[in-house]
Amino acid sequence: MTVIGHNHIRKVESFERFEILAHPLRHREDRVFYPVEPDGFGAVTYASHDVMIARPTGVGSKGRLAILMHHGGGRHVLEFYESTLPIASALLALPEREQFALAYAIFEQADECSAGSRAAEAKRWAEAYVDGRIRKRRRGRARHIYVETEAEKALRTA
Repeated sequence: MTVIGHNHIRKVESFERFEILAHPLRHREDRVFYPVEPDGFGAVTYASHDVMIARPTGVGSKGRLAILMHHGGGRHVLEFYESTLPIASALLALPEREQFALAYAIFEQADECSAGSRAAEAKRWAEAYVDGRIRKRRRGRARHIYVETEAEKALRTA
């Protein structure tokens, strides 16, 4: 799934190949937010989600920014090109709580978009299978499988 240009969330073993630019709310207890009003609901906790803002290092990583997320599901990275979403300077200028909130929101929104896109694509292929619109094409040794549109099916069956 591409999010914010040609970007995706992926799972990694470690964050070694990233230069950390900001690590807002570094300590777990800082990520627990208590109600300001005495009759407010209980505390809201993000203690299990550690968020960092970083730049990838290495070949081919120029102009990229990454949001690193470490939680119970492992370590995940959302990388995107700074030119498609120029927020690095604005994000780094914010206070820690706002940095954490914005980075967390961007990461979670990208994750939701990715899940929605995967579900929509699975539905498209399932409907095409039921309608008999999955086609196979061979060119030399290469095999291509694709979903035929309704218009293409109408032309083929006419």
